[in-house]
Amino acid sequence: MKAAWRRILRVPFRVHFNIPISPLEAIETHPGREANIFLFVKRDDLLHPFIQGNKWRKLAPVLERARTSYPGGIITFGGPFSNHLQAVAEAGRMFDMPTFGIVRGKHADLDNPTLRAARHNGMMLFPVSRQEYDSCKNRGEELIGREYPQYYILPEGGATQMAVESCASITREIATQLRQKTPVVPPDKPLYICVPAGTGCTAAGIIDGLDMKNARVLVFPVVNKGFDTQTILRLLDETRLRSAAEMAELERRFSIVRDYEFGGFAKLHQPLLDFVNVFREQSGILLDPVYTAKMMYGVYEMLARGDFLPGCTVVAVHTGGLQGWKGFKSVFGNLF
Repeated sequence: MKAAWRRILRVPFRVHFNIPISPLEAIETHPGREANIFLFVKRDDLLHPFIQGNKWRKLAPVLERARTSYPGGIITFGGPFSNHLQAVAEAGRMFDMPTFGIVRGKHADLDNPTLRAARHNGMMLFPVSRQEYDSCKNRGEELIGREYPQYYILPEGGATQMAVESCASITREIATQLRQKTPVVPPDKPLYICVPAGTGCTAAGIIDGLDMKNARVLVFPVVNKGFDTQTILRLLDETRLRSAAEMAELERRFSIVRDYEFGGFAKLHQPLLDFVNVFREQSGILLDPVYTAKMMYGVYEMLARGDFLPGCTVVAVHTGGLQGWKGFKSVFGNLF
């Protein structure tokens, strides 16, 4: 297996594991301007040229551990258009580590743009039935880790305790960047941090890092089933032992915003695509089709409805995932 991986691996290059501070970019044209609302985008899509956004924040803390303690490489899980699989494969190439992807769907197209790129970066792919996938995903350590201890079993989406802790830095960065914009941005007004969610790992980190009494996190799930308040709380409870009072405090810090799932992951909705185009024309920022587009559509609709308090500050976290457009274009044709 290792010899086969070596043959298809491109020449690796080295980068550091450090995570830079992503820019906080003001959006001048938006529906809340007349209510004196400030809107910013936290540009985590600019964190890394190949491993974008929350994927780099999640992977950076575990890569050194995986490289030094697990000589077999990394085994992880994802759907056929998974940002996570693409990012892990890229990391494997960059850091000279074998990577293996268990793909949801026995008949998944291994030549779609996402999986083709993963294979090009050296990842060996193993498509399995949905039932097998769910079993492996939920019991990876038990089913795989015990028999193959030389492999690092990385959960779907990179949702580890270290990843939650790493994503807590997003909130601290936002707080520092907003203080630098005072008095333009009033520090005593309410603050809303908006984030899209798949596994909920990034959102959990942002909530954990929140220490501003006037702030609240709004979580926009991209699927309408299997994600609720407990999804976030379980991730927070796993990072460290917490009292019931601490968990209650964490629960008060966030709300889940529904009605912006747009049918789930690989669904095309023309109103959403139109919004992406208009937003890019006005701001110069491209949103991804699965996560940030849905969140920002919801944010704009909430701004137009007056759901945010006048004079407040809204920060939307761009979690990257722009490679998802390649998959969308392969299925739906040229969208731009």
